[in-house]
Amino acid sequence: MGIRHYISVAAVATGALAASAQEPADTVSSLYDELDELVITAKKEVVKSDGAKLTYDLEQDDSSKGQSVLDALRKVPMVTVDGQDNIYIKGSQNFRVYVNGKEDPMLTANASKVFKAMPSESVSKIEVITEPGAKYDAEGTGGILNLVTERKQRKDGYTGAVSLSASSQNFGASLYGRMKYDKVTADASINYANNDLQRQSNINETRTIDHTSDDMYEQIARMDQSFSFNYLGASLNLSWEPTAKDLFSFGADVNDIDAKVRKLDLNTGMYSRAGDLRWATFQKIRGTMKNLGASGNLSYRRLLDDKGQSFTAAYRFNYGRNPWDLRYENRVEEGETFIIPFQHNLNNTYQREHTVTADYVNTFADGKHTLEAGAKGIFRHNSAITTQYAGMSDDAMQVVADDNGHTNQIQNVYAAYASYNGTFGNVAVTAGLRYEHTYMGLDFISGNYTDFRRNLDDVVPNAAVTYMFGPATNLRLAYQMRINRPAISQMNPTEFRITQDMVQVGNPDLESERYNSLSLTYSNFGRVLGGNVTLSYYQSDNSIEDYVHVENGVTYQSYGNFGHNRKAELSGFLNWNITQSMSLSVNGSLDFTSIRSGDGLLGNHGWNGNYGANFNYTGPWRMKYSLYGGQSTGSVRLQGNYDGWYYYGLGISRSFLKDDALTVAVNASSFLTKYTVWKGHTYTGTHTIDNTSYNRSWNVGISLSWNFGHLQDQVKKTGADLENNDSKSTGSKGIGM
Repeated sequence: MGIRHYISVAAVATGALAASAQEPADTVSSLYDELDELVITAKKEVVKSDGAKLTYDLEQDDSSKGQSVLDALRKVPMVTVDGQDNIYIKGSQNFRVYVNGKEDPMLTANASKVFKAMPSESVSKIEVITEPGAKYDAEGTGGILNLVTERKQRKDGYTGAVSLSASSQNFGASLYGRMKYDKVTADASINYANNDLQRQSNINETRTIDHTSDDMYEQIARMDQSFSFNYLGASLNLSWEPTAKDLFSFGADVNDIDAKVRKLDLNTGMYSRAGDLRWATFQKIRGTMKNLGASGNLSYRRLLDDKGQSFTAAYRFNYGRNPWDLRYENRVEEGETFIIPFQHNLNNTYQREHTVTADYVNTFADGKHTLEAGAKGIFRHNSAITTQYAGMSDDAMQVVADDNGHTNQIQNVYAAYASYNGTFGNVAVTAGLRYEHTYMGLDFISGNYTDFRRNLDDVVPNAAVTYMFGPATNLRLAYQMRINRPAISQMNPTEFRITQDMVQVGNPDLESERYNSLSLTYSNFGRVLGGNVTLSYYQSDNSIEDYVHVENGVTYQSYGNFGHNRKAELSGFLNWNITQSMSLSVNGSLDFTSIRSGDGLLGNHGWNGNYGANFNYTGPWRMKYSLYGGQSTGSVRLQGNYDGWYYYGLGISRSFLKDDALTVAVNASSFLTKYTVWKGHTYTGTHTIDNTSYNRSWNVGISLSWNFGHLQDQVKKTGADLENNDSKSTGSKGIGM
């Protein structure tokens, strides 16, 4: 029987250094002359960061197998997911979502929903870019969340991977393949998830107190929800390199969620200050909610010399559709009040976007200096259509004219940028300037509103200086300005009535908000210990804030440019490779936030903190174990605050066959409680609103993944900047949904 011996790269290096002082140079190899096979393994870090970008390697995190991308995000430093599955990057919900360096607008607008359905096996790495340079669009205070799906394996002409997973939350499957023939490389993937057997469910309780009334003092609403969904995502990438200096690439992708409201029952009661029931109503809501996003891109890169000079041109088209179709059956349970017996609400939002870019790069002085310049045009034509029906019977409903609207949004962005990167000994310098002209407006096809147009001009600088103490240690000082343009959903003045007591309405007078940030980051990445710590300060004087007011028992949510935000934050993470088979990583942040309205009538401030930890251990029989968990103290808003939340989980996996081609993993998260409890509090001056959500988040599952083939070459990218991150994202914010 042959003998196989495993030895780490670090152990080989240490042993060679120790032997070199007393033995011949070939001593290490001669120790294993009797072995049939010598396998050298290298441990890869799960988390890496240079202060401007952080990378979380999902392929190295076996505990993520069988989970959703949303579950995996809970373990990524600088990313938090609250009790209602809202996603934050460095405390902000305003961020862009990319797939392999290209933005997907529908993912950006519906990140929480899509990530909850998307299997984590479909992603190899998650990148958090917190300091985009001048080449990137100026919008996005939180930064960029880039999902990398490309994988490397040994060269053999083709490669692929297939995975299956089943859990108490959903069933999922994914298929990925890549092949190369001559000068053409192609890859394709398809991902599917379904939760019909274990539907997503939650309970939402809202308590609204009117401090100005004794008779109608307290309103209590309890919403019991259950949803099912089918998720399908697919992508295709092609690259053709006819010569050593020419590269063509093509890409297309689609993401589709088809969700059904299986149960949405709302019980509402009104009580006097003395506790007497005045009236009670019941609403039964059923319907569908869909998210469809598709895009295609084509780019060309020409290398002008052998020293790094290049020109790139590209075109991209994005399409998105987000329809809601909800039907209501309403009745009075007790007391005297009026409620329309039957309602039907239709809401449909379309996004259409064309993007063209041209970029020039010139690297000189042996690669120590780089100049970049380029231009970009984005042409958006979006629309929102709301139609509402009401009647005394289901077959006798009529259009409610005052609650209908058709709005078209025009937004054209013309941008130019220039940036410089240079190295002077131990000092690296980055500086850039971006100019953006925006032509935007709204056309009201229906409704009693006045069309408007607006021109915005923004000059956005950025700069950073990095001092490198050594190959793995540096200190970075960075300044960034970022802007956020309002989305059509925030500007559309048509009322969208979610329930009889909850209404969302936009503000057509919104303007772009501006944020300035300054950060100091120290990074040190050693073989045993590695990580960084960052001190940051953020400031905005016209931030777009959502605000709530109550009229006649109905809660309205809208938006305004009246926020004065200040935030100071200390954040960091640490990786500790305790042994070759054991590692621990921790991350956390602590910030003080102060926010007030321009008129000084509204304001709030407070401390917020969060932390997370991951422990990984490889035991006997190559079994891998993982424990993780984290907690947040909550967050501060203009009119209130959110309470804290926590999460935890564990995973066990084992790989089989040659090159660990087959992996079996079991995982469990939040398994000790049926619901994750999340609380929010809002104060309007005359009203107090307390909201409590119970989300069924516990999950236990198993997954199998199989890798085949040995192709190493990836589909090549021209590096074209087609990532549009210049529209304000509303995240997952909403009232009761």
